[in-house]
Amino acid sequence: MISIIPIGSGSSGNCFYIQIDDKEIIVDMGIGYRKVKDALLSNNRSLTNIKAIFITHGHYDHIKAKLAITNNTNCDLYGNETLAYCLSGLKAKFNILEFDEINIVDEIEVKMFKVGHDFEITTGYSFTYNNQKVAYVTDCGKVTKEIYKELKGSDVVIIEANHDIEMLKNGYYPYELKRRILSTHGHLSNKDCASVINKLKKDGTSNFLLAHLSRENNKPEIAKKEVSDSLKDCDYRLYVCPVEGKDLLTF
Repeated sequence: MISIIPIGSGSSGNCFYIQIDDKEIIVDMGIGYRKVKDALLSNNRSLTNIKAIFITHGHYDHIKAKLAITNNTNCDLYGNETLAYCLSGLKAKFNILEFDEINIVDEIEVKMFKVGHDFEITTGYSFTYNNQKVAYVTDCGKVTKEIYKELKGSDVVIIEANHDIEMLKNGYYPYELKRRILSTHGHLSNKDCASVINKLKKDGTSNFLLAHLSRENNKPEIAKKEVSDSLKDCDYRLYVCPVEGKDLLTF
């Protein structure tokens, strides 16, 4: 069984709890320790059971709670080598993973892959245990063939649906910021997310979480409709992650 709590999703902070059978992990540390603890306790979970936290990249909304969380847990941290300076001086041990190889962490098969974003190196992950697979990719300007290969075959995919293109183009953001977001090193639009999910559904994935929605350039109902319209009458489960949440999703 797979259980997920989207504790935080968006530019104000990102943190996901993922459980595959008896293995529990966290992705990113962008939500405060007390909120993470409260979200877990609300679902009869505890940070004491979590042995590993995986970091996607060093932007503030993904690591801003690093000190409080690592000071109050016994978790090890995992990620790519460029994160070493972002995570230095912490109580937790930082472990460097190899790209595009199977890394074994607490019996979980972890694949770390590069995604296009405007941080030095940004990564996505897939986690496989007992023949169950969860993939996580946000802060990604484009889902390439290489990234898609890592998402394919997942039981659950957590994927970015950051912005509605027209809302972004007609919004108040300065031109350079709009151009950055729309680039292949920016963020994934609803349209591109829908295209990827449509393909994944044809390849066998039925469970999708839409993550990292922009408050200014998107709305949950718009993102959900665009993706749903692309899937038409297929059998699937689609969930839009809130900015902060406590919902326990089981698959």
